[in-house]
Amino acid sequence: MALDFATDVELHSFHWTNFNREVLAAHKRVMQHFNLNVQYTEANVPHGEWLDWVMGRAQCKIVGIIEPDLIPLSRQIVLNSINLAYQMNSFVGCAQVSNHIPPAAHIFASPAFFFISTDCYQRMGKPYFLETGRADVAEEVSYRAEEMGIHYRTLFPTHFEREPLEGIWRLSSYGYYGIGTVFGNQVYHLFQSRYDTNADLFIQRCDDVVNNRFSMEGFRPSI
Repeated sequence: MALDFATDVELHSFHWTNFNREVLAAHKRVMQHFNLNVQYTEANVPHGEWLDWVMGRAQCKIVGIIEPDLIPLSRQIVLNSINLAYQMNSFVGCAQVSNHIPPAAHIFASPAFFFISTDCYQRMGKPYFLETGRADVAEEVSYRAEEMGIHYRTLFPTHFEREPLEGIWRLSSYGYYGIGTVFGNQVYHLFQSRYDTNADLFIQRCDDVVNNRFSMEGFRPSI
């Protein structure tokens, strides 16, 4: 059965009160450009706590998360991710590794660009999105799926613009990612939007997308 985008899908985004307003406005321009109805929440609560709240009250079939420093490069990748999560009765997200948590090798579906079937969430026993001793935000959801034998999908990095100040990030044995990473050639994630130079980069990339001139020329390969 086909999904009704208007009633079966919720799209959400979350930021704190100190989030860069220009970055947020640029993000909203891209969502409007692709005709994506995103519900924005501004609150000074932990990210994982907000995700638990969203999932706990969801009345739809698919919940989608698009963080305010991440943009899809087309409307189609959002539709594809929604449909894939629904067809698999599972979840889809950008691949990430918590490099600050040993053994820094677990690839999981990041909550930055994340689509999950609410039926799958219920079937997994409503796992918490909060951090734990072994997991960053939302990583426990991937751990729970792996423990239950539930397959999920991740979009892997293909290119990035520059290294973070603390050095390049490894994606386990796969390759690397950093500031301005493109996942699956279809999603752009800035990371570390708190730095002005990064914020300016994101605003430029949003303008590029809205004006149909986004290009990965000059980006570095992830593998």
